[in-house]
Amino acid sequence: MTAALECKGIGRNFGALAALADVNLVVQPGEVRAVIGPNGAGKSTLFNVVAGAVKPTAGSVFVDGQNITGMTAQRICHYGISRTFQISALFPEMSAFDNVRLAAQGKLADRWRPIGGRQVLEQASELASTAMSRLNLNAIQDIAVGTLSHGDQRLVEVAMALSQRPTILMLDEPTQGMSIQETHRTVDTLKALLSEEKLTVVLVEHDMDVVFSLADRIAVLHRGQLIADGTADEVKENAAVQDAYLGGLD
Repeated sequence: MTAALECKGIGRNFGALAALADVNLVVQPGEVRAVIGPNGAGKSTLFNVVAGAVKPTAGSVFVDGQNITGMTAQRICHYGISRTFQISALFPEMSAFDNVRLAAQGKLADRWRPIGGRQVLEQASELASTAMSRLNLNAIQDIAVGTLSHGDQRLVEVAMALSQRPTILMLDEPTQGMSIQETHRTVDTLKALLSEEKLTVVLVEHDMDVVFSLADRIAVLHRGQLIADGTADEVKENAAVQDAYLGGLD
């Protein structure tokens, strides 16, 4: 089986700092893979390398066997990768629906056609409506997104990514800043979505309860290196992971 996503020997240096060093990661189709680690471990850098926001210093990234290394984020999106952001990236004065529609429209092949704009708009609107329905967001679709709760805003961002019909959905700390109630609701919504549709998901998240609730497998980074990769139980029992999070016993 061809991997949905494969990172081979990924390295990324920022001057003398090696943010990533020889990271190898294989994500199978339909798998939910969490990437965790202490602050500064390289999680966001790996995420940005895969999504095209940062070019790797070494190594290669493959999507469904296709080498996408060094491509722009716009081109990578057309290979089936859509992402959310750690810091919300929304148009606050626009409605939730219009934010999602705009994201859908951005990937359509005919979006720049001088003639036929109505057809593109209708197609984008249909994609947006479907994405919002999948996340139970229909009740807020006409509300200015800047007035929504933080939890609803984060789910709108997920809907924006879903509207692009990705084969790989990348979620960058989707519950960051949420209350306990908002976190529970978001996890329940995502679990329902993933039980209905076999999306491949790469998840960066600090809340370990969220990770254990959603992820099939967990990859652990520490100081730019992959120190563990396995099931939740395997990762919990890994001595290197315990040392990275707890600082060792010395």
